[in-house]
Amino acid sequence: MKAALVLCVLRTSILYLRDRTKVVLSGQLVRQWAECLPKVISQYCSAQDIVEIDLDGITCVDHAGEEALLSLQQAHGRFLCASPFARTLCERLGVSVEGDRR
Repeated sequence: MKAALVLCVLRTSILYLRDRTKVVLSGQLVRQWAECLPKVISQYCSAQDIVEIDLDGITCVDHAGEEALLSLQQAHGRFLCASPFARTLCERLGVSVEGDRR
């Protein structure tokens, strides 16, 4: 039997735009990354900033990832998504989604 190497990766890109900060998430929002995500966003985005969190690149979410999204909603409250996976996730969690302002 051969062992398989499984990698969990979450890429977080922070874009400082003229009137807001946009956080683009891509990959797997699972425990090891989800637990540190709210801390990272609060470290790089001030409380006075308008912060939009783009979820279109998310491919997998576990319970810790769902908790991280709910925490981010309380802190920042602006999510963007158009992908069916992200929209279904937001609907299931009761997270409101705004139109994308790319």
